[in-house]
Amino acid sequence: MKDKRGRIKRTATILFAANGIKNTKIEDIANVLGMAKGGFYYYYKSKDHLLEEIMDDSVEGRKEFLKNIECLNIPFEEKIKMFISRRLNLKDERHNLFLFAKIYENGETNLTYDEYAKRDKIFEYFLIANKEYIKDEYIDEIPKIRAIISSGLTRLLLVLIENTGVEVKGEDSYRKMIERFNRIDIDKEVELFYKLFIKEILK
Repeated sequence: MKDKRGRIKRTATILFAANGIKNTKIEDIANVLGMAKGGFYYYYKSKDHLLEEIMDDSVEGRKEFLKNIECLNIPFEEKIKMFISRRLNLKDERHNLFLFAKIYENGETNLTYDEYAKRDKIFEYFLIANKEYIKDEYIDEIPKIRAIISSGLTRLLLVLIENTGVEVKGEDSYRKMIERFNRIDIDKEVELFYKLFIKEILK
């Protein structure tokens, strides 16, 4: 059952990102999976229920990631770069990242996504917990800084996706885009973003 839910989430995520949440019907998801529409409702009550679970998976994943890097005995600068790298590494299994970038690009939000955005302040809490590394004049601006960094990373990710030259319409084109995306030198992009958006605020 867990496997089936995972397949539904993956297919739906790619279709939501490629065609828009509003334009993707439950029938579309079921058809790609070769299942009856009623089979979808066995696992999810509605499209919003499915979308909410996709959002929750992302929030939990980010919480776990930041919790793990907090424990590392490395300079704070390196922890920040690890966070940037994670937000730019669009691997095949990280299709949620593709969805959130496309939602941002299309300006397509709904109540579920708005609620997700309110909960997704994990990086803000991470910065506050490490405020001893941030210049005093920026400490009160952490919420704004978090929003700028998040927006900047999403915009950069969209540029990198566009540079692959692949228009994603479904699973096959998504895999092709990922294949080209993985040729990008992400370390170089991380260094550029760090110097432009973050280095100045750190002590």
